[in-house]
Amino acid sequence: MDTDQQPNDMNAAEALAWLVEMGADEIMGEAAVDRFAASVVAETPKPIAIAPIQRASTLPDQSAADAAAQASSCETIEALAQALNYFDANPLRKSATQLSFIEGNMQSAILIVGDRPRNEEDKSGQVFAAKSRVLLIAMLAAIEIKIEDVALMNFIPWRPPGNRNASENEIALCQPFAARAIELIQPKMILSFGAIAGQYLANGDASVLRQRGKWLAVNGTPVMTTFHPDELLKLPAQKKLAWRDLLAFKMKWDELK
Repeated sequence: MDTDQQPNDMNAAEALAWLVEMGADEIMGEAAVDRFAASVVAETPKPIAIAPIQRASTLPDQSAADAAAQASSCETIEALAQALNYFDANPLRKSATQLSFIEGNMQSAILIVGDRPRNEEDKSGQVFAAKSRVLLIAMLAAIEIKIEDVALMNFIPWRPPGNRNASENEIALCQPFAARAIELIQPKMILSFGAIAGQYLANGDASVLRQRGKWLAVNGTPVMTTFHPDELLKLPAQKKLAWRDLLAFKMKWDELK
């Protein structure tokens, strides 16, 4: 690299934030370092402290097989959220900061389902937070729905490390809890932001582009899938398709009201 070449317009703070967001946890220098030799004299670093999630004092071993049993035994949304908060079988439970599972009006006829928490949801515990929440409010307002009048749920209630996609096993451990939440809320319609809910609860396609624009159903409840607000913020050109999905949702909702 030419020593006279200047860095681009991203300043040092922005570059560091970008590296953290991308999951970088180590800086690589130009020369190799013998970490084993260094460990002889270096003190073992202490893990970074994060805000703890509430844990039970003792928990039995849990597996994918008993996730459905635990979910089905919950008779209220509060009990379901508590069961998830203690569900150590899911690796995501151990790496996340907060449970971002459910909020809003549990008596609503409309359930809004997100796919998974991002950074801001992990920090706040909300289903949608920060810019995604602002955009969601605007999207719902465009079809005459207020956010305070609906129930909101994340299918995956914990942020995957580095904002990666959840594994099949991690999703399988979340599925019974999401399905039980729908049984308890008993919505008349579901608006899904992201493909996961439609894929794992209604046998829809794994792609939002191929799933959206088509009506699916969860135990007879109509489901319309569209793009997550976070994706629309990154890909604003998809807003035209999202608007069509919202109009289709409003048309059916007007019929059911």
